[in-house]
Amino acid sequence: MSLPDIGARGVPDWLITHSYEQVDAGVLKSGKEAEVFLVERRSADGSCLLAHKRYRPRYPGQGELRELGFQRGTIYRADTVYAAGWALKRRERLAISRGSRFGEQFAASLWPVNEMAMLERAWAAGASVPYPVERTDDGILMEFVGDRRSAAPRLVQAGLSRDEARDAADQLIASLHALSSTNIVHADLSAYNILWWRGRLVIIDFPQAVEALSNPHSADLLYRDLQNIGGWFARQRVDIDIEGLFAELVGLLFSGPGTLSR
Repeated sequence: MSLPDIGARGVPDWLITHSYEQVDAGVLKSGKEAEVFLVERRSADGSCLLAHKRYRPRYPGQGELRELGFQRGTIYRADTVYAAGWALKRRERLAISRGSRFGEQFAASLWPVNEMAMLERAWAAGASVPYPVERTDDGILMEFVGDRRSAAPRLVQAGLSRDEARDAADQLIASLHALSSTNIVHADLSAYNILWWRGRLVIIDFPQAVEALSNPHSADLLYRDLQNIGGWFARQRVDIDIEGLFAELVGLLFSGPGTLSR
């Protein structure tokens, strides 16, 4: 099983990197957590389209983390992730663990940092994700999946034939193997954060992704991901062996390259 040919694992050829100007070209998506804008990068050699995900700098109200897609936020965060991975000050670690207003605001500020880091690792590992271009002051600039006429639909809206659904399942499984090989669990996987574009499946939305070696709930989150997406594919009459796939991915999660550098 192999990933679709989506270019070199370094900087893709289509990306303009020198002597360019950037202009906003409209809003792609607006939500409580973030807004996504279409950006055109132009140079004398041509142009390319990018997506700019801008996080909303605000404090979520009581119960609103669930609406934002960050259910059971402490499970995603896991104190050990912040203690080991982010080199936080003692005040920041205490605020996060206590769930104070400052702690929630500070944790929210780490979401785009986490998403960028996870996208970079996922891309380097060979997973089909948008190419992460750069961090911005308020979010992430990344590959736009689509063309000048339309953005790629989410999997749930793509209207796949049964053969296309089978192909999508194969591509997804290949990308899950790549993610697991670099110790990443998406932790919020569903047909709503997977895109389908001209035969290419692309996994998006990684702010709550977890590092398996740092998060004690990573296996549970992986199993929930597989149940969610397996259920959707079952409704498309495409069966995924959830138990077998889970066993394979767990084996990769805790024996992948990330375990060698720790």
